[in-house]
Amino acid sequence: MLAVVLSLSALHGVAAGPKEPTAVARVDSTEYLVGDWIRIAVEIAHTRGATFQSVVGDTIGGYHVLDRSAFESTSDTTTTTGFVVARYDSGTSELPPLQFLASIPGDTAVRSVFTSPLLLTIHTVDVDPEGGARDIKPPMGIPYTLTEIIVFIGILLLLAAAGYLLYRFLKRRKGRPVLDARVSSARPPHILALEQLARLREKKLWQQGRIKEYYSEVTEILRRYFENRYGLTALEETTDEILAGLRELNLRVAVSGEVEEILRRADLVKFAKHKPVIAEHEQTLRGAYSIVEKTRSAAVTPDGQTRDYVDI
Repeated sequence: MLAVVLSLSALHGVAAGPKEPTAVARVDSTEYLVGDWIRIAVEIAHTRGATFQSVVGDTIGGYHVLDRSAFESTSDTTTTTGFVVARYDSGTSELPPLQFLASIPGDTAVRSVFTSPLLLTIHTVDVDPEGGARDIKPPMGIPYTLTEIIVFIGILLLLAAAGYLLYRFLKRRKGRPVLDARVSSARPPHILALEQLARLREKKLWQQGRIKEYYSEVTEILRRYFENRYGLTALEETTDEILAGLRELNLRVAVSGEVEEILRRADLVKFAKHKPVIAEHEQTLRGAYSIVEKTRSAAVTPDGQTRDYVDI
């Protein structure tokens, strides 16, 4: 009788097979602003020796994947990984389950492991249309002598003349400087650009039939961003000149392609009376958000490393 019980127990163990892996996805919060980086931490529980492969593409539903980390074993039965995503549309939406393929030693079957979906809320950037850049405190008055004022004005005139001559010199040069000559600003260029894009979204220009004005503002925001980010004279250059300058910065092909698509489409609207379809209006704004996100400086990856997206 004991032998029968042992045999049944052995058969039950064989039938049960290895433990099925399970995955859990966690985020820091359930509420973010448009364009915020959403860091997803994934933990997979499994039998000893299991290995995994991600099936997550460049987008997850309406979320764009900006970065991802490698699989790391924290114990014999636990593996972790992570993702950085962003969404450029406001509202409450579901982050779909993340899928992974699991291989277990001694089992030829490949298993699919899914996390549970996450419900996230994306808010637009609050914009005060009447507001502007303001000092925290009013400037403190400092008395100056007449001689000091004259010297100060003379220095300003000399600096203005030197700046103008330098500008003319750089403008006439065939090549552009390789170094990143970003315009100094109290706020990062990508923050300013994202706020301007959010303000443009709120205007709903193309929904009112103001198509030309909509495309003019999108391209002006991008041109000003390129000036602040890379030191290009993009506001005064043609589309071809801007693209040539960006190529010298060795941007990723995908980013250069997005820039060219938006600028060419805007040129057709402004100069050839082209009338894009609704999907193209929406894609233009999403593309502008994507360009700013992919070229913003000092990106922090899930593993804590810092890098510049331009170098990818």
